[in-house]
Amino acid sequence: MHIDVHAHYFPRDYLDMMTRFGAQSPRSVPMAPGAQVTLPERLALMDDAGIDMQVLSVAAVQPYLAEAANAVEAARAANDLYADVCKEHQGRFAAFGTVPLPHVDAALAEVERCLDRLGMLGITTGCSVAGRTLDSPEFAPFWEELNRRRAVLFLHPVGAGAGPGTADYGLTWMIGAPIEDTIVALRLVLSGVVARYPDVRIIVPHLGGTIPFLFQRIDDQNERRSDAATEELPELATTYLKRLWYDTVNRNPAALRCSCDAFGADRILLGTDWPYLAGPKFKHCVTYVEEAGLSEQEREDILGNNAAALLGLDQKARTGG
Repeated sequence: MHIDVHAHYFPRDYLDMMTRFGAQSPRSVPMAPGAQVTLPERLALMDDAGIDMQVLSVAAVQPYLAEAANAVEAARAANDLYADVCKEHQGRFAAFGTVPLPHVDAALAEVERCLDRLGMLGITTGCSVAGRTLDSPEFAPFWEELNRRRAVLFLHPVGAGAGPGTADYGLTWMIGAPIEDTIVALRLVLSGVVARYPDVRIIVPHLGGTIPFLFQRIDDQNERRSDAATEELPELATTYLKRLWYDTVNRNPAALRCSCDAFGADRILLGTDWPYLAGPKFKHCVTYVEEAGLSEQEREDILGNNAAALLGLDQKARTGG
């Protein structure tokens, strides 16, 4: 079973609601190459690419709105729309639920609804939340609840960029997105969040951004630090990074091999970033895994076995759930 853990779905009703509430992110969605493809057409493309299931998420269009009531309404609407799609196409689509952060109590209520009532496979958040980092102390109750549930958390960039100069030439998403991935993973490790909440199963997109390339540098630089956060890490930072999961959205075989060397092939999950990588790129998101010179077992693990185990799909298949 080949499982795509990084795929998006943008119902028009949800985008219109977010626009009405003043969100900026929906404006870029119609520009995505595959944005106009219908769900039946998408299923045919999945069949052609050999993908059995996609796990849907809202990408950068997170319901992070200043007014709590608006954030709750948007999150519930998105999750209900996703649940309907999953029910209609049972076995082909699953979903990560979205939550109305930074409103923590409301987010906890939506976590319960997503995981206990809507049958979501996990939760998704941005790499940051309305300008706040995910390791901010205010989010501790959110982490505690995810840890109690042993929940899967799928991270995604929100278009925050990577600093001065990235607003031009399309750099916000070209390099800004993988930098967001890099920053959030390192902050969660270096702040002690990963150590304090070890049962939260975190997926970082885009092969972890720049992390595999910088693996040795991360440990070398962290050894020089002496702040309080470092004291919470009895092991090397990269030891904790190896406890996260990473999706394959990249399409460069050398980058995939580097990531397998850094994290282990058992921590890599298939991702396509649909609808942003459409046309021939969509199928290549799968075939490039097969072009990377990995063993047959590593390929099959990356294409589906790892995700099935992480998301509990192998157990459901055995029990008929």
